[in-house]
Amino acid sequence: MKLLGAMTWFSITLGAVVGGITFWLACRKRLGKRREQPSPDEWQSLGTLRVINFYPIKGGASIQLQQVECSEFGLHVNGLWERCLLAYDECGAIVFAGSYPRMLSIQPVIVGEKVLRLEAPNMPPLTVDLNELLRQPYAVVEKRKNGNFKRLVECRAEHSEWLSRAVLQRVQGLRLYVKLRPRQGEALDIFPVMVLHERSVQDLNERLSGRTESVDCQQFRGNLVVDSNANVPTYDEDHWLWLKIGNNAVSSTIMCYNSDCLRCILVNVNVHDYTRSPDFEPLRELKKYRLRMNPKEPSMGVYFDVYKSGLLKVGDQIYVQYK
Repeated sequence: MKLLGAMTWFSITLGAVVGGITFWLACRKRLGKRREQPSPDEWQSLGTLRVINFYPIKGGASIQLQQVECSEFGLHVNGLWERCLLAYDECGAIVFAGSYPRMLSIQPVIVGEKVLRLEAPNMPPLTVDLNELLRQPYAVVEKRKNGNFKRLVECRAEHSEWLSRAVLQRVQGLRLYVKLRPRQGEALDIFPVMVLHERSVQDLNERLSGRTESVDCQQFRGNLVVDSNANVPTYDEDHWLWLKIGNNAVSSTIMCYNSDCLRCILVNVNVHDYTRSPDFEPLRELKKYRLRMNPKEPSMGVYFDVYKSGLLKVGDQIYVQYK
């Protein structure tokens, strides 16, 4: 009888395990199919596009645009593309605004086709003309790290000196590079588009209320900020699989979920005065309830790959299909 009972228990357990694996595989298969292409009949109204942030210099301030082209390489306008300018330190590491908060004081301005003007407090403006820098012949510097591959062209000495003065308050220490767009078949070294749900930031600020200053949406450096409909819950972005932005069948943009955006100390830097929060907020608060994908890094915002290129405009209607 004991043997029979043990065999029965084993059979039930094995059946539960097999059933669980079968269900998991079925879900994976279903999600895999849903990832291949969106269903034309499953779009639901999500809200509108409130803000478009374009970041031509990694770590710098954004340019807020009314409209922008969006392709597999991310946002691009006037021949400029996302993070087309990168700063490196003397050790050859990319300059990170979380470690160099004054990077956030650098305000780019588009002044022509492939031409930027960089502005910073107590500094004369600096023009960076990619047409001149990328005029043949030019030397390409290749950098690889953590599986990422970048092809770079170093800017002029006066560009690097200006950047060093603006960020470090000394004449050298940083170098400015133009990052070339990937060639056909090369993998992207960044996620194309980061989408931020405004209602989730509002919820975070309610949690912080009375303890520390509120957090500006810009601290999360999202490319697209979604103003969702009244019936859309907070952190609904955890379930987005496909987004369609715009009503025009030709110019609308369609994106597919890639991953959560995991947050680090950069969100603790105030985008207005470039100081770090003495309370380690909002990262400390986020770690209390947003450790979804990683035991140490909380999620806020979602990365998307571009499935169909299009034109994005502030005020565009946004539609969603869920995971």
